[in-house]
Amino acid sequence: MKKILLIIGILAILGTAVFFILNSTPTSEEGESRIGFSIRNYIPFGKGEEPDLDDDDTTPISDDANQISDTPYLDDQKIPRLRKISNEPVAGAVIFNTGTSSVVRFIEKGTGNIYEAKSDTTTITRLTNTTIPKVIRAFWLPNGSGLLAQTIPSEYEIVETSFIKLTKNTATSSSEENLTPFRVVTSKLPTDIKEISVKPDSSKIFYYVINKSHSDWYISNPDGTGSNLVASNALTEWLPKWLSGNKISMQTKSSSGSLGYSYVFDVSDGSLKKAGSGFWGISANLKNDGSKSLVSSGRSFPELYIQDNDDNSLEKMWVKTLAEKCLWGNKNNLIYCAIPEQIPNGNYPDVWYKGLVSTEDFIGKFDIDNDIYYNLANLTSLSGEKIDVIDISMSPDQTHIIFKNKIDGFLWMLRIEE
Repeated sequence: MKKILLIIGILAILGTAVFFILNSTPTSEEGESRIGFSIRNYIPFGKGEEPDLDDDDTTPISDDANQISDTPYLDDQKIPRLRKISNEPVAGAVIFNTGTSSVVRFIEKGTGNIYEAKSDTTTITRLTNTTIPKVIRAFWLPNGSGLLAQTIPSEYEIVETSFIKLTKNTATSSSEENLTPFRVVTSKLPTDIKEISVKPDSSKIFYYVINKSHSDWYISNPDGTGSNLVASNALTEWLPKWLSGNKISMQTKSSSGSLGYSYVFDVSDGSLKKAGSGFWGISANLKNDGSKSLVSSGRSFPELYIQDNDDNSLEKMWVKTLAEKCLWGNKNNLIYCAIPEQIPNGNYPDVWYKGLVSTEDFIGKFDIDNDIYYNLANLTSLSGEKIDVIDISMSPDQTHIIFKNKIDGFLWMLRIEE
């Protein structure tokens, strides 16, 4: 009798369990997908509903893996026009073209990890496995083949500069599943380099160091070899920008309380010629041929001008922004600027450099030959974030712009649409 009752009890428990399994549906948060093991697939009188493959999200997901997916979107409208392409603050980035795609390479500040993003896919690819800690700044070769990374070792406060060359990896066996596309070859440059600028064809670099009470200017190969002292100057605070050929723009570092100038240094003959007039709190951005400059003055708020460097004539622009928030287009006389919605009070550019104020920018385009202005992008509306643009640059085919947000150091990519 006891055995019969025991058997009946076991059958009752099993029946109850099967009943609840068949009649319960797991709840999930809105938008959450739960696909996994189900006991219904293993009992003879019913299976769980098959997942709806039409609703599968095929968007590539980026993480720290070497290569997540390289499947491009066939419809470029699925790729956001403005998108954040870094998950950490970035020390430096470059944008170039491969075929019809704009390619961005960047290095993170904290880890020195190097990544690549493309305009035709949302996939972010990690290019190297080498960790380069505490990169404060990075200057990329325009062709994306390497960069100059500046770091400060923890044991002493002297800036070290290294050339990081990207060399393609080749898989030698199927076991190398985590092989990254590139490995790095590192070369050391002199310590305590103050500023660097790279020639547009990626063949040479300009840098300077402080020697007692003056600055020594050098030209070398990107890896530091073939270094040649080309000039010395009594001033020790410069912002160089290699324009084209043998010409380098040299701007004195600015402050609202000092009169600043920009010059053109000719590497071939060592001449240094003033470009235009002086400005209080100057920010100068020369066109690559040196013929014109975008110049902003500082003090209570920045005023922006177009300066003809041949006759020193000035044309005041109606927008108020810093010249370093702008770039010259690669075609015709086109200018692209990040323009603040409002200018906070303060002594410019000092308060902005020090991070005491930040701006909320939109992107505008100026056709100065035809005197036409275009409002290209409201960054806040597109991103849902406040973006204070720095380090702005453009793809050679003039289809995409990249920039960092000064507030957090993250990197963004914007597709230009007329």
